[in-house]
Amino acid sequence: MLVRLAATGAVLGAVALAAGSVGPATGHGSGGHEHNSDTIRVLSTNTEEELVDAGKPDFSLGDEFVFTSELTRHGKMVGHTGVVCTITSVDREESQCVGTAWFDDKGQITIQGLVAGSPQWFSFAINGGTGAYEGAEGTLVVKEVSDTEELLTFHLD
Repeated sequence: MLVRLAATGAVLGAVALAAGSVGPATGHGSGGHEHNSDTIRVLSTNTEEELVDAGKPDFSLGDEFVFTSELTRHGKMVGHTGVVCTITSVDREESQCVGTAWFDDKGQITIQGLVAGSPQWFSFAINGGTGAYEGAEGTLVVKEVSDTEELLTFHLD
């Protein structure tokens, strides 16, 4: 589970990729209405991480996994992330994660959501941003590559 939480941080880092490669895409929303959206893809690599044992010894409610990751696209660094995941259920191996991706000279994108167990992929809500991403909404899809790397795909509405 702790490895999975670390990977979650990498996902948030993917948002930073947008700083270097946001491209328009046409999609279809509910009801078949067309809308324009941007899709951002990036590789997130954890660079610092720490487990804060806030409760009982070992894995328990309130423990936090704090990490940062570098966001890269085609080998070039485009930003970084800061993420905190708090254990909300030991039985479900579930945590609430809140994170921010900072993009060089473009702004920030924020995300949050629950992740449980050790899925190969999962998603979070994009719930805001600053600068070029002010008012950002959408979904971040995270696909685990390794214990320290994730492919992040941000679907901005």
